[in-house]
Amino acid sequence: MLIDFHAHAFPDKLAAGAVSSLAQRAHIPSFSNGTVSDTQRIMREQGVGRYVLLNIAVSPRTEKNVNDFAVSLSGKKEIVPFGSVHPDSPNALAELERLKRAGIKGIKFHNEYQNFFVDDEKAFPIYERCAKLGFIMLFHGGADLGFQPPVKTPPSRMRRVCRAFPEAKIVVAHLGGQRMEEEAVDCLADTTAYIDTSYAARAASAETGRRVIEAFGFDRVLFGTDLPWDTPEHTLAYLESMGFSDEQKAKIYYRNAQRLLGE
Repeated sequence: MLIDFHAHAFPDKLAAGAVSSLAQRAHIPSFSNGTVSDTQRIMREQGVGRYVLLNIAVSPRTEKNVNDFAVSLSGKKEIVPFGSVHPDSPNALAELERLKRAGIKGIKFHNEYQNFFVDDEKAFPIYERCAKLGFIMLFHGGADLGFQPPVKTPPSRMRRVCRAFPEAKIVVAHLGGQRMEEEAVDCLADTTAYIDTSYAARAASAETGRRVIEAFGFDRVLFGTDLPWDTPEHTLAYLESMGFSDEQKAKIYYRNAQRLLGE
């Protein structure tokens, strides 16, 4: 059984343009056309039973539409849609309440696209409300191939957020820090944050991935792909190469996700 904790899809009318522009910006290939239906097909064919679809409010203006799309997916039993809010939006806290009423379980932050440093205190009221409402907060971690430095969510800044909100359910994507894996171990392994394996099979060696996973512990690692930028079968092969036990792999592949999602 597999639960993919990190995937992306877009409304049908926007999918082709979104995937094309994002792929060009980061200079990477895509493995789906970005629609929900194609995502469903790939997940089903490659053995994923449930998956978290992450949405990003890149500006205050797009916040409501992004969350309307997330809510529209909540009736599909294999999909766990996450919403998103922007710290500059005057409606962010109200949107969180709306998403909670709609049964949404998590909020995605991508600080590069949202253009704020993760430990900017203007976002702290949002983090606090997310924690109180029981939302999972999933952050892009480390560098993003489509953006130049400075990195807005380095593990050192992410640590400050984890320390400020120890009760929060926090997931830091990309092994805790894409292309910043050693810093992720140094700064986040002793916090309560989870990490996911999204895009790690294309950005980090198996040796590095194994070292990070072992540092965080098998109870705090989530299987994730970053589809359309990687696939379940490729990520699975990457993790299978690390020689973990069946019990350790079961935690990564689905048990930790079930616990975090309250299922």
